[in-house]
Amino acid sequence: MTAAEKKGEKGSACMGGLSRVFIGCPRGLALQREWKSDPYCLLSCGPVKHRSRTIHDAESDPVWNQSFLFEIPDGVPELSVSVYDSERNGRDESMGVTVIPLVPLYMNRQIEPTKYKVQFPNGHFHGELVLRLKFFPKVHHGQLTLHLVKGHNLLDADVFDKSDPYAIITCHKQKLKSRVIENGGSNPNWDQTFAFTIDSEITEVLIKLFDRDTFTADDLLGTAIVPLHKVFAEGYVPPMDYKVLGKQGQPQEEVTMGLKYVPKI
Repeated sequence: MTAAEKKGEKGSACMGGLSRVFIGCPRGLALQREWKSDPYCLLSCGPVKHRSRTIHDAESDPVWNQSFLFEIPDGVPELSVSVYDSERNGRDESMGVTVIPLVPLYMNRQIEPTKYKVQFPNGHFHGELVLRLKFFPKVHHGQLTLHLVKGHNLLDADVFDKSDPYAIITCHKQKLKSRVIENGGSNPNWDQTFAFTIDSEITEVLIKLFDRDTFTADDLLGTAIVPLHKVFAEGYVPPMDYKVLGKQGQPQEEVTMGLKYVPKI
């Protein structure tokens, strides 16, 4: 994988799928009072919520060892875990909350047991929750249409003449090539549409831009990563600019693309 692809991958956005969350052994959870508490956790991920069992008469280190399965819709960026003390008479009292960003989970597919600090309602941190997470991406089925509109101030690889740019678009195992814009230079106008059959865990499309050369190998002008979470969630993304990265991952200008997704019924 090139440096540009790696850098683009870091910006992978939030995708749908199934996530399994395991709560292990917290450390140092306590209300600021002398008697024991009856803690439980409320886990929230988008519209989905799960409640753990209540640990009665717990010390500051309650042990849940409990796992939960979430069906995550596209676009959910985080998981929140709120800890409460169950009260027999009166309203349950908050013991704090921790918020876990999900982008690292989407990228790596799993997060080994990790300590997350718990924040009191007053903003102070006290204690930790130990969580292990695993992610199973949603498999989309349908047709993705990509509208390659134009490039803006792309690298001009030819010294004495304008570049002849074209694009190779990779969507999972499918590759399509745009037409070559003769003497298109730094601002080529393709206005070309490509259709891909989606039947995988695809999360992004890779665009590689080249300058066609007659007597030597074609020059790589740059790479752009197009995340698909929004088009999967909304069905349509109007043409917008995506950053183009050079061979060493250095930012250049943009390429304009629109997206449309029609799920298979």
